[in-house]
Amino acid sequence: MIIQKNKLVWNSKPYIMGVVNVTPDSFSGDGIMKNNEDFVNLGVEKALNMKKDGADIIDIGGESTRPKNIYQGTKSISVDEELDRVLPLLEKLKNNLAIPISIDTQKGIVAEYGLQSGAKIINDVSMMNDDRMAETLIKYKPIYILSHYRKTKHSMDIINDIYLDLYEKIQFLLSKNFPLENIIIDPGIGFGKSSEQSFYIIKNLKKIISRFNIPLMIGTSKKSFLENITGETLENRDIGTYISNFFSLLNGSDIVRVHDVKNTKKIVDFYKQIQKI
Repeated sequence: MIIQKNKLVWNSKPYIMGVVNVTPDSFSGDGIMKNNEDFVNLGVEKALNMKKDGADIIDIGGESTRPKNIYQGTKSISVDEELDRVLPLLEKLKNNLAIPISIDTQKGIVAEYGLQSGAKIINDVSMMNDDRMAETLIKYKPIYILSHYRKTKHSMDIINDIYLDLYEKIQFLLSKNFPLENIIIDPGIGFGKSSEQSFYIIKNLKKIISRFNIPLMIGTSKKSFLENITGETLENRDIGTYISNFFSLLNGSDIVRVHDVKNTKKIVDFYKQIQKI
């Protein structure tokens, strides 16, 4: 993957996004602020190791998005606290990491500072819930990952709901001269969806892709819906993650967002070998 003038240049392979959580409370348990005060150097080391293991993008997030109805004690943080977490790491990485950096945030002002500090991609799980996010996108025109999340109940057709909700946001951006080629969609596995709906989405990714005809990212890594099938606890939801990512690739996903880059690279290589035959 190459970024030229804030546009992604794609080729035939799927891409791996490695997650670096600059948090003490990430649902996956891998937040680099959990037991280490030197989180900046730890974050740099983790990002560089992910690059070495095969990551094509590093996604840096300073606020946990774990569901409050599942994980007790989940709290929102202020803009200043989120900036204090992510900006030092971005500043240190921007001249030391040879792959694109994504900033995972729901706050437009954090997105803006992230772009000014070297990020090239905005990963927003809120569907532009913050008006400042839209302003930042229109001003800077970065790569934008538009992730689906509906706070109200879905209809009987989850695929159509995802299409209608994302289509509305995409049309808004296009009306503001935001380039379509800068948009990546994410169906939002686990965000306002039941376990059954999450599996149904994976099975029907091609339906979503065919309606938009733009790149799609999937994020299943270590999410709670996997436990219903594999019985794995949070500490080892690895098998469910690997299998769901492989099926997502088979069904057309362009990017898989993961915590374990090294083993995901093996899955991507396995997928590519099957596609060649």
